[in-house]
Amino acid sequence: MLNDCSMTQVAAGIAGCLGIEPPVDAERAYPLVGDLMRARGVERVERALLFCPDAVALWLYQRYTSWYAPVLAEAPVALPVRTMLPSVTPVCFGTMFTGVTPYVHGIECYDKHILAQDSLFDALVRAGKRVALVAVADSSFDILFSDRAIDRFILPYDGDVNAKARELIEADEHDVVVVYNQEFDDVMHATYPESKRALEALEHHITAFGELAGLARTAWAHHDRMVAWLPDHGVHIADNGHGQHGSDREDDLNTLHFYGFAPAARA
Repeated sequence: MLNDCSMTQVAAGIAGCLGIEPPVDAERAYPLVGDLMRARGVERVERALLFCPDAVALWLYQRYTSWYAPVLAEAPVALPVRTMLPSVTPVCFGTMFTGVTPYVHGIECYDKHILAQDSLFDALVRAGKRVALVAVADSSFDILFSDRAIDRFILPYDGDVNAKARELIEADEHDVVVVYNQEFDDVMHATYPESKRALEALEHHITAFGELAGLARTAWAHHDRMVAWLPDHGVHIADNGHGQHGSDREDDLNTLHFYGFAPAARA
């Protein structure tokens, strides 16, 4: 194991940064994120951008480190995170946003259905936070949390999702904006993780995060804020030569999350 931070700790960590109670049954937060937030002079964030790219493994950062400059410029805190088994999207994002294992939240294979388990979305609503979810139609985010009392913007593909996210950030009417992108996962399954098309998709995710986080820096300048890059699992090359995940291989289980914090501009 490369790290001691579990995907079960992400929900409580984000809740703690926002100063709200975590989801019911969520595992305790990994303390480093909150400690670094306070070191940046922020006690509680008022605005958060949570960007969730699908299947972006830790090893991709290790191999293409310089490509991540737009991510590091906005979110310089890197935290290795161990994901869940089986390492597939509904299982892993289900755990990330509930803070419990697949056995508890009820998705233990590639199965997309509404989660009954209490989630970060529910905790945010209870705390009176205004939440926007912007995701691709029929994705795990679209299905798993489709009954939550949040503003949902379900759109055809990543470009539409990111355009809507820009509008929402500029409008500054939501406390938390969650954005899901899936191009890299789609392309690496059709080809392989380091094909030209797949690497272009990875660059698209990096560029999108950099643009959205940069926009948040200006549109949310008068709020204590957080931006986060939060992939769900990794990827490996299967025997058929295509990208795959779902196994207990290190390539599938190890991801890298990035966080950035900034205090409000004071007049």
